[in-house]
Amino acid sequence: MFRRIASFLFFFFASKALFAAPVGNPGTPGLMSGGLFSGSNPLIKATTGYLADYVSNLPLELASGSSAEPELDPEKTFSKFGLHSQMATVSLVFLQRLETYALLGGTKEHLKWHDEPETSLYSALFDLQTTYHFSWATGLRVVLLQWGQTFFSLDGSYFAVPSSHKSYFKFLNRLKLPLEEDEQKFYLREWQVGVGLSSRFWILTPYAGLKYFNAKLHIQDGPETTSLVYRNKKNIGYYYGFTLSLTSKFLVTFERRVVDEYAYMFSTQAVF
Repeated sequence: MFRRIASFLFFFFASKALFAAPVGNPGTPGLMSGGLFSGSNPLIKATTGYLADYVSNLPLELASGSSAEPELDPEKTFSKFGLHSQMATVSLVFLQRLETYALLGGTKEHLKWHDEPETSLYSALFDLQTTYHFSWATGLRVVLLQWGQTFFSLDGSYFAVPSSHKSYFKFLNRLKLPLEEDEQKFYLREWQVGVGLSSRFWILTPYAGLKYFNAKLHIQDGPETTSLVYRNKKNIGYYYGFTLSLTSKFLVTFERRVVDEYAYMFSTQAVF
């Protein structure tokens, strides 16, 4: 029983950092008029920075046609899934209208057992987490319309975690009872697109928007589990936040995302 659940958890949660993609201020390209080594309004600017993203809960469900034994059904078994990401950011900004960016770093996941477990033993055994492992993302932001310091923008991103020897869950970690599991291949994909409105007031630029979110996790057949496919329960969500910019050369952003996921983000960005 425990071995079967352990195997399921290992393969189901091994790469869930796929669902960690932040949005960011959609008006960012228009906020950066100059850099540390570039003049005012250059054709191309480069940026770099740091991003921390924290997802407290991401609702998932079995895709149509998938099958799993009742005791392994995440809708009946697991209460909350979350993750923490620490990433470096690099981007290119063109004409203060288009920003293409990449994120590189690490992510770790955590899992909370059912809010009201049947026995206290379950609470002790199934409070799980991973170590940090490699994750990456790429995306773009485009300012479609601008009225003074108000921006209407479009954004899109793709986020993934490749398979590696570090992408595994520490099962029964609290009791220090490691279990050896056979490897089982999988692939993961996520993409999201959104529209947002931001407006600058001196050093503060608040923003808000809607996004469409699509994620898929496919786990192939293995010795302990059948082939499983999972998708996000809710495709539509919204986000809001604000950016502090004492100068056009350095930005600090705080963000909150709700409905399709429950998350918040902190990032810094220096312009060159």
